[in-house]
Amino acid sequence: MHFRNAAVVAVALLVALSGCSSLGGIPAGEPANETDTKSVTEPATNGSADANTTSTAEPNGTEDDTSTDRGDDTADAAWYPPEEPNRPLEDKREDRIESVTFVDKVPAESGDGYSNFNLEVVANTSMENVDPPEHGDVEGEPYFFVKINEDEQKIIERTDEVRMTENGTFTIDVRPAGIEEFGAGPLTVEVFLMDEDKDWDDIYASVGTEIQYTPETSADGSNSTATDSESTES
Repeated sequence: MHFRNAAVVAVALLVALSGCSSLGGIPAGEPANETDTKSVTEPATNGSADANTTSTAEPNGTEDDTSTDRGDDTADAAWYPPEEPNRPLEDKREDRIESVTFVDKVPAESGDGYSNFNLEVVANTSMENVDPPEHGDVEGEPYFFVKINEDEQKIIERTDEVRMTENGTFTIDVRPAGIEEFGAGPLTVEVFLMDEDKDWDDIYASVGTEIQYTPETSADGSNSTATDSESTES
């Protein structure tokens, strides 16, 4: 009797222990691995990708817009008296200007001639080893300036430094406000090829040519520049 009871108790204990181990092992392992995989790997990867996409796209977009919007308004700039050459001028004139031609001519609204024009210059602007060594740089710095009428000595345009070439074609824009003070009649337009120096500038060539000039007129047929002068005086 006692032996049978002991056997029943032993079998019951084995069954109970077997059930406890199965309940404690499987649920504790697999769900934990699933939770770790989802919470650490997937959100971290997606979040990182989103962050990189946002931070890269916005700065690049801003830089592209800034560079695209940049423009050059030099052609629309108002006329102002050009900088005078450094004086006294040293005369080193040679046959460096092959031709000066009037281009982009605007026919006058009334009368003969032109109300505006530009200049095309063909010239040798090579200036290697033309400056003395004490100036620090023996290379020349070629530029052009344009003067109207020999007696009045008015400089109407001056270019920036131009490239050095033995046979180059250069266009010089003549802004209307620089010549509007002159009355109708022939204008002597002289182009100078210069070398800029810190002490004095050198003249390497000059060519003059003539054009018939007729300024724009106002609605009543009078010279707009003359009308402005009269109103100022009164």
